[in-house]
Parts: sequence; structure tokens; C-alpha cells
Amino acid sequence: MARSRSLLRTNPSLVLQVAVLLCSLCTSLAQYYRFPFNEITYGASNVDEPEGRGRSSRCYDEGGKAQKCVPEFVNAAFNLPVEVTNTCGVARPQQYCLQTGGYGSKKACEMCNANLAQLAHPPRYLTDFNNNDNHTWWQSETMHEGIQFPNQVNLTLSLDKAFDITYVRLFFHSPRPESFAIFKRTSRDKEWEPYQYYSATCRDTYGIPDSTYVRRDDETRALCTSEFSDISPLTGGNVAFSTLEGRPSAYNFENSPELQDWVTATDIRIILDRLNTFRDEVFGDPKVLKSYFYAITDFAVGGRCKCNGHASECVSSSSLAGGQQLVCRCEHNTAGPDCGECLPFYNDFPWSRATSSHAHECRPCNCNGYSNRCYFDQELYDKTGHGGHCLDCAANRAGPNCERCKDNYYEREDGVCIACNCNDIGSRSLQCASDGVCQCKPGVTGDKCDRCAENYFDFGPHERAFGIKGCKPCGCNVAGSRGNEANCDPASGVCVCKEHVEGQQCDQCKPGFFNLNEENEFGCTPCFCYGHSSICSSATGYSQGKSLPEYRKCVIESGFVRGEERWRAEESTGRSVSLSYNAIVQSLAVAALGRDKVYFLAPDRFLGDQRASYNHDLSFFLRVGELGPQASTEDIVLEGAGLTISAPIFAQGNSLPSTQKQKYTFRLHEDSQFGWSPRLASRDFMSLLSNLTAIKIRGTYIYEGRGFLDDVMLETARRGVFGAPASWIEICTCPEGYVGQFCESCAPGYRHNPANGGPFATCIPCDCNNHADICDSETGRCICQHNTAGEQCERCGKGYYGNALRGTPNDCQPCPCPNGGACIQLPDDTVVCLECPSGYAGPRCELCTDGFFGDPKGRHGPPRPCESCDCNGNIDPNAVANCNRTTGECLKCIYNTGGFYCDQCLSGFYGDALALPKGDCSPCHCNSYGTVAERYGPPVCDQVTGQCQCKPHVTGLKCNECEAGFWNLTSGVGCEPCGCDPVGALNGTCDVQTGQCFCQLGVTGRKCDTCELYQYGFSRDGCQPCACDPVGSVSLQCDATGQCPCRENVDGRRCDRCEENTYDKQAGCIDCPACYNLVLDSVSVHRERLAELERLLSDIVSNPTVLDDDDFDETLRTVMSQVEQLWDDAREAARSGGDKTVAQHIEELDKRINGVKELLDGIQQAIIRGESLALMGQFNITQAEGIIQRAQKALTDAQLYLDVQGNDALAKALDRSNQFGQQSARMSQIAREARLLADGQEDEAKSIEQVAYDARNTSNEAYLLARKALDDQRDITEIIKGLNFGVQDLSSLFEETMQVANESRTQAKATYRDALAISTEASSIAVPPINATELRAQAEGIIHEAERLKAETQVLMDDRSSLIIDVEAQLEETSDLVRRGWAQQQITSELLADTFTAEGQAKDAIKKAERTLREAKETLTALEDFDKQVQESRDEAEDALNRVAEIEKLIQEAEDSTRDAEDALTGAESDARDARDIAKEAQQTASDASKQAGNVRVKADATKVEASSLKDEADHLASRVAETDSRVTTYESQAEQDHLQVMEAQEKANQAKDRADNASARVHEAYEVVQEILGLLERAPDLDPEQLDLLEERLEEARQTYYQSGVEASVTELTEARSWQERQISLYEEEIKRLQIEVINIEEIKISLPEECYSQTKLEP
Repeated sequence: MARSRSLLRTNPSLVLQVAVLLCSLCTSLAQYYRFPFNEITYGASNVDEPEGRGRSSRCYDEGGKAQKCVPEFVNAAFNLPVEVTNTCGVARPQQYCLQTGGYGSKKACEMCNANLAQLAHPPRYLTDFNNNDNHTWWQSETMHEGIQFPNQVNLTLSLDKAFDITYVRLFFHSPRPESFAIFKRTSRDKEWEPYQYYSATCRDTYGIPDSTYVRRDDETRALCTSEFSDISPLTGGNVAFSTLEGRPSAYNFENSPELQDWVTATDIRIILDRLNTFRDEVFGDPKVLKSYFYAITDFAVGGRCKCNGHASECVSSSSLAGGQQLVCRCEHNTAGPDCGECLPFYNDFPWSRATSSHAHECRPCNCNGYSNRCYFDQELYDKTGHGGHCLDCAANRAGPNCERCKDNYYEREDGVCIACNCNDIGSRSLQCASDGVCQCKPGVTGDKCDRCAENYFDFGPHERAFGIKGCKPCGCNVAGSRGNEANCDPASGVCVCKEHVEGQQCDQCKPGFFNLNEENEFGCTPCFCYGHSSICSSATGYSQGKSLPEYRKCVIESGFVRGEERWRAEESTGRSVSLSYNAIVQSLAVAALGRDKVYFLAPDRFLGDQRASYNHDLSFFLRVGELGPQASTEDIVLEGAGLTISAPIFAQGNSLPSTQKQKYTFRLHEDSQFGWSPRLASRDFMSLLSNLTAIKIRGTYIYEGRGFLDDVMLETARRGVFGAPASWIEICTCPEGYVGQFCESCAPGYRHNPANGGPFATCIPCDCNNHADICDSETGRCICQHNTAGEQCERCGKGYYGNALRGTPNDCQPCPCPNGGACIQLPDDTVVCLECPSGYAGPRCELCTDGFFGDPKGRHGPPRPCESCDCNGNIDPNAVANCNRTTGECLKCIYNTGGFYCDQCLSGFYGDALALPKGDCSPCHCNSYGTVAERYGPPVCDQVTGQCQCKPHVTGLKCNECEAGFWNLTSGVGCEPCGCDPVGALNGTCDVQTGQCFCQLGVTGRKCDTCELYQYGFSRDGCQPCACDPVGSVSLQCDATGQCPCRENVDGRRCDRCEENTYDKQAGCIDCPACYNLVLDSVSVHRERLAELERLLSDIVSNPTVLDDDDFDETLRTVMSQVEQLWDDAREAARSGGDKTVAQHIEELDKRINGVKELLDGIQQAIIRGESLALMGQFNITQAEGIIQRAQKALTDAQLYLDVQGNDALAKALDRSNQFGQQSARMSQIAREARLLADGQEDEAKSIEQVAYDARNTSNEAYLLARKALDDQRDITEIIKGLNFGVQDLSSLFEETMQVANESRTQAKATYRDALAISTEASSIAVPPINATELRAQAEGIIHEAERLKAETQVLMDDRSSLIIDVEAQLEETSDLVRRGWAQQQITSELLADTFTAEGQAKDAIKKAERTLREAKETLTALEDFDKQVQESRDEAEDALNRVAEIEKLIQEAEDSTRDAEDALTGAESDARDARDIAKEAQQTASDASKQAGNVRVKADATKVEASSLKDEADHLASRVAETDSRVTTYESQAEQDHLQVMEAQEKANQAKDRADNASARVHEAYEVVQEILGLLERAPDLDPEQLDLLEERLEEARQTYYQSGVEASVTELTEARSWQERQISLYEEEIKRLQIEVINIEEIKISLPEECYSQTKLEP
């Protein structure tokens, strides 16, 4: 077959598809290749025009200017091999069938054999010449061989070079695949990238949507389309992929690097994923499976050889591997297979792709003739605009353009580069300056750096420090060198140091000195350390008050700006002399009274510890009033530490005083040059400064002389970090036993010797009998441990006993007494407590006194302290044994109270057990008929409100009334409904005793549901009398319609007239004579005429017509007056009640309806008020709960404050004592701080007490609000009941309205009948002559009037009908409102139940607050100050610990508990118990808060507790014995009652046993029946159905017998009774144990009592 390298040719059948493809590529090709191109040649390269390189017309224009050029467009795949992963017929000859349609079509099959050319379909057919007369194609194996998803078939085409791909086209011989993809890569070492996906299921197969749109910021993304995934055509399908089609930047291709990379490819891969089928392969027909395969006729890739616009053709070239490779013939001074780089020496500009506007030709480098090699330097290009960086510069040149001398050379004036020749040892660098002078290292000098400088030595090549060669520096430290000038020996390098400095470089202080400082004339400062150490260093945290040298130092000064500033004056004899202050010049003056010298004495701020002024200056200004001063050796005097030094006024270079003001400066240093005498050692001089007691400046220098002093300054240092550090302040390294910055204190475990010897005294170890590690450093007093006390811990501390002199940690044991009370150990080793707290008694304080409870020794569980019994004031204070001494349970509650704390009313009583005054609990007096009975005991009521638990439809506080509409309270099951008939009864109520309803007139029966005798017409108006005629009636009782039973020939409702043609009712209505028949005939005629007239009138009314009849008109005129009279009569007859019209009745009805609406509005307002009151009550309850919670929180915080802050303060005190115990002053300060903390805690306790007091008041207010809400609830209940009665009245009013309307309608009908009768009578009257014309006009007017009346009547009827409908709607709304009212009442009841619960909690809080404070205030005052108190409570709580968030959390938890209680209260009795439990929890919470408050008070007052008197204790014990005796008597009587109860219980148990025996017998009978049935079943496994039915009946009888026995109910009842008995037994056992304990306590008390008490003196204060 022929081969072609030209553009791909197609057969005629593909003309249309190719035309579409070309159109789609037109735009991109027009943008990508829109300029003519010239042929170019490829040759060698050099600096000038490369040899053999011509200027072709395609890469250069006619003027020789470079332009973009590209190779020709070709089919890059033509004749290239394609690597495929599957080909048919390779393994063996394979059959395939041609696709002819869907399932059932006959398949024509052929063979594929790779070994026979005429049957083979190899991959080379993909890219060979496509001959229309002889199609060739590549073909895969069929689906029969497994070719289908997920098995892929890959076709890989390698182009051997990068191409700019324009399109990829596939021409299929088989149906196009359902899913396939095109991939590309740009080199063999890179990953394959997707080009395009084709699939009918893009998202399922490839995970991307079916889309043909790309965004500009993502235009190199592969798309997926279903356009070419249809199975048709079965052959000849074409798929063309354009790389730039739909890409937004295709029209700006030259400026889009992304699309340039997108079209670049060296390899193309086609991945065939899924065949297209008719879905008939599911049947597994082999021929069908063999008809599905991949077959491609042509695989074409259209594009151009990629040369980046720098070549017009690609040619074959030998590769490094020895084969042929396609490369670009590059122009524009470029090189590389793709012209992707510049030629050597053409790197002055960066390489870039050629565009239509700029060819980006590579430019030669500029090396100034010194080099012919270069490279592109991007950094250089960015700086200069030229990137050519030259290489291998000649003539000792360097630089990017060989423009300078190379390193270590310099350029002479003639431009020649000469070597520097710098000495490599002494030179800092081998590069010299432009004059040839080298840069030397420190200490080296000379033009070539070849010799040492001053203060340097030993020049040579050997390595120095840090690898530096050359001269060694002397390294003298300027601060330590004499005169602050570095100077060393030129041979040895040893420096000349200051007096207190040593070391070869003068960089170290001598031993005993520190702070090498340049400003120090002596170099270093001697260590002072109070003589205890000679090792010190500069301390941090001190400042000399300057940050720069020109700033002032820190000084103590007196400028005498405000006066004398406490300076004094005295003579040398010590006599005081007065000072004179000159405010104008601000100076002091003194005058001598004789020859004695007068001195100025410095105030206290210049005295004390002035060690910071050591080696610093004391300066002042002085002048005298006379000439001829006479100096002495004691002109300047310093005193301190028992030492005195002085100096003449002219010492240290100062001049003699004169009459002119002069400055004098004296250095405070012991060196002889400063002239202080006597000469002291440095330590003595510093000792003097450490306790400077006087600074004296002589003021007078002649007889009766005068002196003037001004601006005295003493240089010093201060604590702080601002300014330059004061490095001359020392910090010492102390030996063992010493601590402190200056070793001024003894370490823990050491003390000064002698005592109070001061910081100069030595420290020796403490002597504490092994009971302390530390002692007071001044006094030697031990800080004892191991519970010891005394100066040397020689005795046990308070609250402990034993022998402390043994020296062991266990010498002193704690006293077995509460609160660490004192005790004494008797000779027999018995320990007796001496200070039992209030409420405790016994040798070990192990018992609780009367009125207290607890278990100090834990005999009944965990140990508990003795606490005061809390019975809320509901006990007799003069009585004994008011509470259980172990549990605290109150035993003798009075005022009808009970409960563990006498905090509840007894069962059957109600009220506030905590109220003041006491006695608020009152009997319930519940009605036994209307109250729900209790399981045990009489009925009970709500202990707060007194409301009894009523039975259904029973009301009243005592459940002694029936609700409205109910009766029979004594029924025992609640009140029964009256059941009054709504028609016959006046209302829904009845007599509460008999149940008799209140009937309408003429109605009888208990429910008012029947008429009385001789009455009829049962209606809302009652019944009407029959009024039967006694003569004509058979009976006086009529039927329901009121018709009486008439005798023969008697007629009428009342049987009061004879029938027609009869007479004489008394005679029995005998027949009339025969002549009366004529009268009957005449009557019949009149009746017929009346009927005809009636028909005529009806026709006139319905179809009025004006007749042109004069006679008729005349007749009408005559009748006109009679018609008008008829109209008047009709209106008169329509009146009801005599003088009211129908309109008036309707108006009255409207008024009644308006009244109903007003009543409904009132109902709604009442409901709204009820809801508002309920919300107000709930708000008040929430406020009360919040206040209670805040009070509890405040108490808890106070407790925590005492526990944490107090312990923390104690711990800090101990810690400071351990660290600084030797400092008694600091110990005193710590003690004062601890005392202040204790006082603060006491104040905090008082503040908390005030908070609790405010909480009590707030709780009172909450209680009143809750009671008010309760009263409001009762009012709302009454309002709702009133609304119900109002609704019933409305219903009655509506019925009356309907009755009036019905009566009006009846009267209207009667009027109509009367009018008709009148018309009939009028027709019988002779008609006189009338005016026909006038009558016609009148008739027309009457017709119009009649029509108008008819319309008005119809409108009136419509209006009234709508009015009736409105009334019915109003009634329905009223009923709905009533239902809503009941619902609101239910909600209100629930809210009020919550109010009761909260009220109980508030009462508990009141009780606890009353126990703590025992005071009350006026409720009205508390209510007025409510908001203020709440705010104060909140502020106090926040001030306590600022824990608002936790308080809010507690409030939220309380609200959650309240909401839980609300949910629980909506149920029945079990929910009520749950609410009561919640109330008890709230009570317990308040109790805990109160206990915590008590604990706070106990801890705050613990130090104030005093020992109780033994005599008082004996008296108490005597009273307790008497009390116990009375209690024993009481228990004996109670035991007798218990015995009676036991007997009664035994009798009940016998009865229960009898019932159990009966039940057991019945159960046994049932059991025997069941056993018999089981035996029959076992013996006869093949029973017939009849026998089985019989057995089933017997089994059912046995089951019924078991149920009738009542065994389960009896077991339940017995179980409950047993539980009750067990509870009672437990109570009795507990009481017996308590009595036994009491007896034991009494015996122990009796034993411990002394026979006589002679002294009442307290053992300890």
C-alpha cells in the first residue's frame, strides 16, 4: 500500500465529519499559525554569524529581522508503530461475528488469524495509509475472550519527539466504545496525563461530570463527554478530539504557558474501557459475545513538530544511542531538539518562545574581548538588563563582562592588572586597595602587613586564637589596667594592673574582691559580707540612676529648696547651735559663739546603711563669712559602728574655704590618698558605712566665724532595674550556717552567738531536743515540731501529752479531745480532756450533752461531731431529751408539729410549722364523705394550704361541697351529676341533698324531664295546661300536641265545640235539623270563592300584571282603603308583647348579643389576669429560689475562703518561718499578717452572716408572694366558675332569643292568615264603581311597593338568618372559650402546684435562716427594700469570691429542678410524692447551707471557746437523769400500747392465715385438676379433638378457680402489710438501741461524777 507524509486524507464518506473537525480547529489554527513561515538551515555556531547559517525567508523577514517560524502541519502518527495490549488472532485463530443489530439477528462470522496476512488485523494498520478501496483495521479479541470492563485495551503511540498536538482522531471499524479515554505525556520519565474522556456514564466510570465547559483558571482540565458513546453507527464511527476547542485562552495561545504545555506531547495513549452493546450479552450466546470487540481503521494525530517558534522544519538526526531521531533545524541562535536553549555565547538575554510580535532571538554576550564563553545569569539580568556572564577571562581579568581585575590584583594607571602580594599572615585579606596597600589584621601594620603594631607581639605564621594568624594582642582589660590604659610588656605580653586586679590581662579581681570596673580607680571592690565570707559577686536589681554617662547618678541630696530639711548644727562640745535658713539663696548658715567649731549635721536620710556609697563621693558647696580660715584634721567627720574617721577640709585636692561659694568633694574610701584618719581597713571602713550614725561638716573656721552650706549630695545606688546597673553592690557566697545577700542572717537551724548579737555575730546550730530543725536566729527560740513547745521544745504543746525530753518524734501524742482541746495524763496513764467544747461531755468528750446530737466516736457509723439540735422552736425549751442525741431527730415536737426537725405539721394538720408566732398548724377537718381516704388513718390535707384531697366533683377547702351541677356528697365516691334536662330545668344545678333539679312551670321529675299531669308542650317555657273541656273531653289529660280526647261529635283542641251540623254540647252535640243543610251549602260556596280568591291573590303576588280593565280598576280603587287598613292591621298584629315590633325585638336581640360579647371579653380579661398572676407568682418563686441559691453559694464560698485562704495564710506563715525563722522581726510581721487575715476572715464571716440575714428576709418576701399567688389562684378558680355560669346564662339567653324569633315568625304567619281572611271578607263585599285609570296607577304603585316590601322582607330574613348564624358562632366561640378557660385553669393549677413546692422550699430556707440569725424584720419594710436587698446580696456574693458564673449555674440547676417538679406535678399521687421528695431535697440543701454557716461561725469563734464548769456539767447531768427517768416511764406506757398493737396485729395475722388457707385450698384444687389433665395427656397421646376440647374446658375451669381464689391479691396485700410491719419493727429496734445507749451514757456519767466539787477554777485560760 502507498505511504504518505502529507496531511491526512479521508474517503468521501468522511467528508462531512472532517469538515466539522476542520471548522472546530479553524480558530485555534488561525491564532496559532497566522503568519507565513520561511525555510531555515542548521549549521555550526561561533561569535559572529554561524558558518553555513543563512537567512531563510520563513524565520527572517525580507530585511533580515528575526520572526516566528513553525514547521509544517502533519499527521504525526503516520506510519509510526503503535504498541497495543491486545490483538485478535495472536494466540490462536479466533472467530468474530459482524454486528448486525440486536438480539436474535443472524450473525455473519469470520476468522482472525495473525499468521495469515489476509485474516490478520495487526496494530500497524492503525497508522498506515487509509485506502478507501481496501480498508485495513486493527482489531482486538472479542467479549467471548473477556474483552470488557474492567479489562482495558491500551493503544500507545510514541512520536519520538515533542509535538504541538492540534487534534487526535480515531476512525472505528466497530461500534464506538461506550467508555474510552485519551492520555498524553511529554517525556518517557513523566506520568501520563488525561487529555479527554468519552463515556455515557462519566461520573460512574471516571468520577467526573459530563461537561464540555472549562473555566479560564482551570482550562487544562480533562473533560468527559457522552457525545460519541452511542452504539450507532455500527461501523465507520469517527471521534475527533481538538486540544484547544472550548479552551478560553485558545485565542491568546502565545501568552498562555498553560495551553502551550497542554498541547505538547511526546506520546499518546488510547485506553478502551467498556464496549458498547445492545445488552444482549447477558444471555451468554457465544455468537453474540463474539460480535463485540474493538476495531479501529485509522489512528491520526494532527500537529506540528514542537520547535518553540525558532525552526521551520524538523529533520532526522543521529541520536546518542546510534539511531535516528527527529530534531528541529533551529534558527535565531537557538539549539536543542526543540530549540529550547540558546547557543553557547548567545546568553545575553534569557531564552524564550518566539511569538508573532517578538522572535526572542538569542543575543551574544559582551566580554570586552577577554573571553569567548559565557552563561546566562538571571540575577545579573535582573540588575542590569544583560544576563551574559563571561567565563575564563584572560589578562588577570574577572567580572561578568571581564570588566575588572581578578581577586588579589589591582589595576595600574595604564590598565594592567598587577598582583597585590599582601602578607598572608598579617593581612586581613589578600586583596589590596587601588593603590596597592593591603588591609592589615588588628595589631599588624605595614603596606604589606608584615610587622606587629603597638601592644601586640609575636608576629609569625603559627595559629592564634580562633585560627587567626599574625601578632598576638596583649589583651589587657582596660577596666583592670592601670590608668585605664592597655599596656603590656612587649616581650611577655603581661599587662600592668590596678591595685585590686590580677591576671596576665588584668581581667580578674584579687581574692576577696569583685566588680572589675573601669570607673573604679582600684579596679575591684572589696567583699564586705559582715566578715563571714570573702567570696562575692555583683548583685542584680540595683541601679545607679543613669542610663548614659552624661546623666546624673543616683544621689541623696539636700538642696534646701523647702527649708532646713532637718539639718542640725552643734558645737564640737556637742552643744546645739541654731541654724539660719536663707530662702532667697536657699542655703543654711551657722555662726560660732566663740572659739568652738560649729558643725553641720546631716539628717537621717544620709545615715544608716550607706554601703552603697563606698568608693563614691560626698559633695557640697561651702563658703565662710570671713577671711583667714584655720583648717583642722576634723573638718569632715564620719561616725558609725563605734568608729570615727575624719579629714581636713583641704584633703583630696579641695581648697580652703573662702568667702566665695566652692564645691567640695570627698571620696569615701580607705586608701591613704584620700586623707581619712585614722586609716581603717576596707572592712572596717565599710562597717562604718553599714551603720552610719553621723556626717559632720565643719561650718566655722575662725573665732566667731560664720559658715554657709548648700547642695549636699551623697552618691549611692537604689533598688530597681531602670538606669545603668550599680554593679558595686555585692551578693555574697555564704559558708554553712549563713544566709542572706550579705551573709547577715543565720541559716535555718542556726542562731547568732551571742544572742541578739547582730549581723556581725557568728552563727551556731540550734539546740531543740531533736524537735525542731530551725530556731529564731536572734534569740535562739526553737520553732518546735512534733507537737512540742518551749524555748528548746522541752515540753508538749497544748492539745498534746507526753515527755518531750526523750527527743523522739513521737514524744507528744495528740489529746483524744475534740477541736484539739487540752488534756492531762494521770499517773495511771489515763488521759482526761480538760476543755470539752460546748455540747460535749465525758472523760474524752465522747458524749453529746442534752440539746446536742452526734456520734463523736463513731459508734453508729462514721464519727460525727456534736451539733445543736434543730427543732425550729417547736419544742418546750424547759424540757429535757427534746431530740435524739445520736441522730438529732426531734422527739418532743409541740404545736401539732412533727418531722425530723419539727418542721412539718402533723398528718391531719396544716399551716406553717416555721411561722412566728408558733402554733400555726391547725386541724384539717376534712369532710370524710368528700375527701379521698388514706390507706392508714384519717384523711389529710395539704400541709401548706389546708386544702383537702377532694373526690371527683367535690370542692371546698374541707371538701364539704359539691361542685355546681352535682349532688349526693354522702355517696362516698364523690358528687354525682345532677343530669338536669336542659329544656325542662331552669339551670344545671339541683338540690345537693335530694338531687332535685329546679323545673320550669308545669314541668316535673327529678331531672325536670316530663310535664306535670294535665300539662303538655314540653319546652324551654315549661308545659302549658291542657285546659280540656270537662264536658266535651273524655279525659282531662291531653296528648303531646295539646289535643284533648273529645267525645263523639265534639271538635276543637280543648273539645269545647260541637262538630259541624251538630249543636248543644251539654246534650252531647246532637245533629242539627235538616233545614240547616242549606246553610252548609251556602258555606261551601263561600269557601270555594275564598279558595279561588286566595289563588288569585297568590297569582297577583307572584306575577303582577296591569290589566286594561276599567271595572277592575274601579274595584281596586274601592278596595284601596281597605287594603291600607289591612296593612295597618297586619303591622299591629305583628307586635309582640303589645307594643313592640319585630324590628324592636331584633334590636333587643342585638343588645343581648352585645352583652354576651362584653361578658366574653370580661372572661378573656379575667383569664389574662389569671395568667399574669400565675406568671408573677412563678417569677417571685424564681426570685426566691435565686436568692436562696445565692445565700447558699455565699455561705459555701465563705467556708471555702476560711478553709483555703486561712490554711494558705498558715502555710505561708510556716513556710516563711522555715525559711527565715532566724529573723524575729519578720516572724512578728508574719504573725501580724496572720492576725490581719484572721480578722479579715472574721469580717467576712460577719458579712456572710448579713447575707444570710438578707436571704432570710428575701425568703419571707418570697413566702408572702407565694401565699398571694395561692390566693390569686383561688380567685381565678372562682372567676372561672363564674364564667361557666355566665356561659350557661348565655346559652339560656340564646334559647330565649330563638324562642322570640320563632314567636315572631308564628305571629307573622298568623298575621298573614288574618290578612287573607280580611281579603276574603273584602271579596264578598259589593264592589262599587271605581276610576280605572287612577286604579291602574295605584295598582302600579302598589306593585312597586309590594316588590320593594318583598325585597326588604327578603333582606330582613337574610339579615336575621345571618344574625342567628352569628349568634350560633358566638355560642360556639363561647364554648371554646370555656374550654380554653378550663385549660388555663388546669395550667394555673399546675403553676400553683409549683408555687406550693417553691413555697415549701422558701419555708425551709426561712427556717434555716431563722435558726442562724434568730431575728425578724417587718415584712412590709423588706418588701419595699426588695430590689435594693437583692442588689446588695448580689454585690456581696460577687465581692466574696467573684463567682457569678457558678452562681448562675446553680440557679440554672435549681430552675431545672423546678421544671422537673412542674413536669412531675402534672401526674397523680406518685408525682405528688416526687414533688415532695424534691421539696425535701431543697430542704436538705438549705439545711446543709445553714450547717455550713454554723460551721463557719464555729470556726471563726473557735479561739473564743472556753472550758465549761464541772459544777454546771453536774447540774446538767442531774437534770438529764431526771429527764431519763420520765422518758423511761413514757416508754413503759408506750410499750403497753405496742403490746396491744402486737395483739391486734396477731389477730389480723390469724385472719390473713385463714384467708391464705382458703386460697391455698382453692389453688390445691386447681392444681389437682391440672395434674389430672397432664396425666391424661401423658397416658393418651392420641386423644381425639373432643377429648382435647373437654380437657381445655377443665383447664379453663381450673384457671378460673385459681383466679377466684384471690391468691395474687392476697399475696400483694400481705406483702404490703409485711413491709409496713418491718418498718415498724425497724423503728422499734432503733428506739430500743437508742434507749440502751442512753442507759450506758447515764451509767458512764454516774461513774465519772466526783463525790464532791470544792473548786470551780478553770484549768487553763
